[in-house]
Amino acid sequence: MLRWIVAAAVVGTGCGGGYAPVGVQAPAKNVVKVAGTLTFQGKPLANYMVSFIPAEGAHNAVGVTDSSGNFVLGTNKPGDGAAVGSYKVSVAFAGPPQDDSNQALAPAPEPDAVPKPAIEIPAKYTDPNTSEITVEVPSGGLTDYKIELK
Repeated sequence: MLRWIVAAAVVGTGCGGGYAPVGVQAPAKNVVKVAGTLTFQGKPLANYMVSFIPAEGAHNAVGVTDSSGNFVLGTNKPGDGAAVGSYKVSVAFAGPPQDDSNQALAPAPEPDAVPKPAIEIPAKYTDPNTSEITVEVPSGGLTDYKIELK
């Protein structure tokens, strides 16, 4: 639950249009299914947030990988996909899965107490401007998009 709260905050802030609180911005239009797999040197990355940052518009699409590196993006709500268009992509460790019991009310952990990822990736992938990953989401969506980090 906590990861989706963070993802919703990222989605709600948009890109290029300044800060817009979650729920204030109009829903994205032309949202299509986007799902795929994230790997690093052939190994699946678990618990990583995949963010599609649009070249134009103000709606990011975000998803978190499962233990097999699979993800489904969400824009207006978890799992609904991404709007048709061009994106830069970033990838960052999201932390271990959270249970839904009052995690939003729990205090933030100390930085040293935050679990480290099982597989570390180069820092360049955490920034959409340095990741060198771009994608075009077509009107038919993407159901098996592979992101292979090196």
